Amino acid sequence: MPIKTWKADPDAEAGFVVAKNAVRMNGNKDNYVMADERGLTLNGPVSFVSGSGQIRFGGLWVMQNELMLSLPSTMATPTPVMTINPPIAQFESIMKDAAVMMALIGAFASGF
Repeated sequence: MPIKTWKADPDAEAGFVVAKNAVRMNGNKDNYVMADERGLTLNGPVSFVSGSGQIRFGGLWVMQNELMLSLPSTMATPTPVMTINPPIAQFESIMKDAAVMMALIGAFASGF
């Protein structure tokens, strides 16, 4: 199996390893990110620099904000851990740009 390795220095632990069916980004021997036929593997400490509302599960579900998660959940007043939040806001800016592009195309097609 052919393997390609890229490192800044031959003695460095950090680098990229690319094989036929996998790619691995090494920070050192204990910390790496690997993508292969089994999926994506993260090894080592993980830090998310984002609020809980910005982390999506399955593209549709987001975590409640930290304040809501701190409230107790009971049988009488259940508090959901996740909420449905379709990614409509991301499409809003795309649709605005598409409208501008369609107007420009219409202007050029009609010869101004």
